Amino acid sequence: MSKNDLCMTDMHCHILPGVDDGSHDMEESLDMLRIARKSGIDRMILTPHYKASHHNASPDTLRKRLALLRAEAKKVGINVELALGNEVLYFSDFLEAYYAGRILTLNGTDRLLTEFHPTADYMYVRNAMDELIGAGFIPVLAHLERVECLVSVPERVFELRDIGCEMQMNAADYMGAMGRRVRRFLQELLDKEAVDYLGTDAHDRKTRTPDVRKCLGDLYERYDDEYVRSIAYMNADLIFEHVSAEESNAD
Repeated sequence: MSKNDLCMTDMHCHILPGVDDGSHDMEESLDMLRIARKSGIDRMILTPHYKASHHNASPDTLRKRLALLRAEAKKVGINVELALGNEVLYFSDFLEAYYAGRILTLNGTDRLLTEFHPTADYMYVRNAMDELIGAGFIPVLAHLERVECLVSVPERVFELRDIGCEMQMNAADYMGAMGRRVRRFLQELLDKEAVDYLGTDAHDRKTRTPDVRKCLGDLYERYDDEYVRSIAYMNADLIFEHVSAEESNAD
């Protein structure tokens, strides 16, 4: 497979309209999907925020919004496949909320997109990951480059991977949106193939868009083609394929 054959699966984005701090309405969501498609993205797992201290859209609401977005995208000829998840800001009562049916994993798999506050203490992160893994989840650390305790001590990333965590980086952060220090941190991890997923974390159609073209071009220039394909396509594609047929039948 050449890089021109790549059909990217974006597994972290905020395109579902009117449910979090991402897309405000259907028009913006459709514009974001157009940008994604032009960028080469064929599949997206929509991951609205879930935060304990916020009003969060229920899974039922998210599914209804997803159905509407799919219908509108089809109507205007935007061919991007869509699935659901949540980006969860970890909190102490997470398991209670999950078993109460308030939180979605990535496309119904055992993978949970997990976010931490940028200033979170490392032992808090480590203990949280231990809890999630013990409960049967595979935690995917959202935009790991925004967690200072990892950026300051990169070896901690490998400790977390050793216990079963997976790592997601944002395309824009790799390209320098968070500064040179963060870019160097990500380059060090990529050199050692310690990143598992590339996501856009797209929030809008102007400044935080789902456009990965420059990022992918740079990655292909610097790293092994097979590894770039794994983080940009194959790893997330396995998540997407897990329930896509079931969701299609349910529709």
